[in-house]
Amino acid sequence: MIVILAIDALEYDLVEKWDMKELKQLKYGKTNLSDYSEPRTMVLWSSILSGKNKEEEILKIGDKEMWNFKLKTEETFFSMFNKYLAIDVPGFTQDIKYHELEREQLKKFFNKEIDVDEFDKPLFEHHKQNKEQFLKALNGDYEIVMGYFGLIDVVGHISFGLETKMKILYKEMEEIAKIAEEKADILLILSDHGMEAIGRFGDHSDHGFWSLNINKELGFIKPVEIYKLIKEFKEK
Repeated sequence: MIVILAIDALEYDLVEKWDMKELKQLKYGKTNLSDYSEPRTMVLWSSILSGKNKEEEILKIGDKEMWNFKLKTEETFFSMFNKYLAIDVPGFTQDIKYHELEREQLKKFFNKEIDVDEFDKPLFEHHKQNKEQFLKALNGDYEIVMGYFGLIDVVGHISFGLETKMKILYKEMEEIAKIAEEKADILLILSDHGMEAIGRFGDHSDHGFWSLNINKELGFIKPVEIYKLIKEFKEK
């Protein structure tokens, strides 16, 4: 089974700083986002899935409506497989209602209608649901499973400067990675972009993260090159 653990905003520098061995796996590095004007979540995951730079197409839709953008299966690397599962993946299977909840939570927080604990609560609940579905899928008979986790991104926008809190979230993803590695023939851990501190808050950084549990060096790989990589894994 090919498994893709998609972790939004996983920051290379923090994986290094905290020596997150399960996230590093055997080989790891940064992704190259130089072809994009801004490291936007929807643009980058759609480019990864399709093997095509989707920035111009998606930005034309506008900031608000871009979250309704959906690729068809035949436009993604999932088209190469008879049996696949893509859990909550932006640009493909993500539940737009949850994204709207994220935006609403951010609005309430900055309007001082809720505190940080109230902000976090529904986000952690959604993470728990995705985690349960992902871990269950690892015991299935899929050819490829992709599980998307956005917790580090959305919580990081409010709390990235709080090192102890963020380290707890990274350890949570370490635990998920360890279980996935035990089940996967090939485990690709991937982020769309990283994150950098702006005071206690966080903003997207200009690189992403990749790692593999096999001895293959990807270098400074671009998002659009992931499609060919998955095809290579499929043909092995």
